[in-house]
Amino acid sequence: MRAFTRAQERIARTMVFALAFSILASGFTIATPGRAAAQEEAGTQVNVELILDSSGSMADVTNTGEPRIDAAKRVLNDVIEAIPDDRPEVNVGFRVFGHLGNNTESGRAESCQSSDLTVPIEGVNKEALRGEVADYAPVGWTPIGLSLERAGADFPPASESVVNAAILVTDGLETCDTDPCAIATALKASEAAVTVYVVGLGLTEEDLRITSCIAENTGGQIVGAQNAEELSAALFTFLEELQVVITTGFLEIESIGGLYPLANVTCEGQSATDSNPEGGEAFTYTFTEEANQVEVPVGICDVDWANPSGQSTEIRVNIEPDRTTFIRGSLLKFPNGAGEIYTLKAQDGTVIWQDQIEQGDFVWVLPGIYTCDLLELVGDPILFSFTVQTLPGSATQVEIFTAP
Repeated sequence: MRAFTRAQERIARTMVFALAFSILASGFTIATPGRAAAQEEAGTQVNVELILDSSGSMADVTNTGEPRIDAAKRVLNDVIEAIPDDRPEVNVGFRVFGHLGNNTESGRAESCQSSDLTVPIEGVNKEALRGEVADYAPVGWTPIGLSLERAGADFPPASESVVNAAILVTDGLETCDTDPCAIATALKASEAAVTVYVVGLGLTEEDLRITSCIAENTGGQIVGAQNAEELSAALFTFLEELQVVITTGFLEIESIGGLYPLANVTCEGQSATDSNPEGGEAFTYTFTEEANQVEVPVGICDVDWANPSGQSTEIRVNIEPDRTTFIRGSLLKFPNGAGEIYTLKAQDGTVIWQDQIEQGDFVWVLPGIYTCDLLELVGDPILFSFTVQTLPGSATQVEIFTAP
């Protein structure tokens, strides 16, 4: 940890007459959120339509034994909760297909004409979206082509500042005698220029191969999902790519004169980041001398670093989406000693320093109140104890005044 240095020369021993300290600079508070540098380009409107399969096969079970419809409902509610409703540039709609008629031959004609926009692509109406998810039930056939065709009218014209995308979740192939591949091509070539992302829930590899043309012909992507966890990962991946949902933020440790602790970070999030591209159940990272900021998953992170004493300082921070959380710091600069051993403690009892102090020694600490006491007498002490408050972004110098 880049925390302190040793002075090269000892200062002559003197008797303590008085003690004073001066604050050389001031700052703010610990763990203050602020806008991250990485932001979505200003003025870009992102329109997303969720297109959900309501065919009878959605009553089948996933590879974990859960009905597909139950898995879809649970994941969709998680997705709706995660979509921010305070970003005017984001609009999310809901279209369902195969929800009328039934999955018998007698109900096929009605079912194959059932594809309805039930929540328009206007803002983020979470109440309406949740209501549609609650009503979502496995009923009929699978009119994918019809849904893509009708979706073209749901979007405004695309432009450099307007992005249109549909996320199609289906557990089967087209069963209503249309050509989804050709319709997808026309959808991309239309004024709306919609990009389609596809999640094949429970589809076989061959089914995914057949369905892949929908994504390929519109410049989108297709992934398979066999259960709720994989469905969630797919949907969040697509929404993150579209910058509708942001699941990472930034953690920065304050650098004072180029000095900051090389702290360890452990976060509860599971999202992949530039520094952790594989993602996983726990994110871990250790700061280096080259960078005092890192991209981390949204949520609670534990941060710890070793002090010169060998004991660790441990804190918890909350990472917010697309924002920077700062860990503020201070430099505490020591006066000279006379060979004695001193112990510096934080208010929670953590030992920060336990060694001799010499003119020029300093340590990076959190802002707060610290006590330093003589621990082991070696020579003639010039300092017995002091209490000092450090402020964010500051260097606090402990000064010793001696009798004339």
